[in-house]
Amino acid sequence: MIFHRYSGCRKVKNMGTGVENGIGQLRKGGKGIGRFAVALIVAYVITVLALFGIAFVMLKLQPDAGTTELLILGVYALSCFAGGWYAGKRAGKRKFLQGLLVGILYFALLFLISGMGEREIQSDLASGGLACLLCAAGGMLGGMLA
Repeated sequence: MIFHRYSGCRKVKNMGTGVENGIGQLRKGGKGIGRFAVALIVAYVITVLALFGIAFVMLKLQPDAGTTELLILGVYALSCFAGGWYAGKRAGKRKFLQGLLVGILYFALLFLISGMGEREIQSDLASGGLACLLCAAGGMLGGMLA
């Protein structure tokens, strides 16, 4: 902001820093990074809730490891679908690309978090590739149906 003096009074001129406009856009669902951040938060909230449900099912039914892995992959796809749907609703054009990007960002963050553990990445490469494919496809489908 710059203050100008015209005949004894002060006039405020906005230099267009974008901060004021960016905060307003974030509240409305926003453009760019704000929209993707909210979509990722939506996806991860759904993931946490669904994983609590899976934990309860595992406690009661004690399914085998293959069934549990399929349930977890389904949760990833469903969460990315919801995040992609949210981003697609907020996007004006190319909704499927918005959803695809949400799915890829979801998987990248998931990969970084799971990589912090003491596991060997080489053995989980096939499972990780399938999870990446499901996240990207779920996000893109959510964006298309938005």
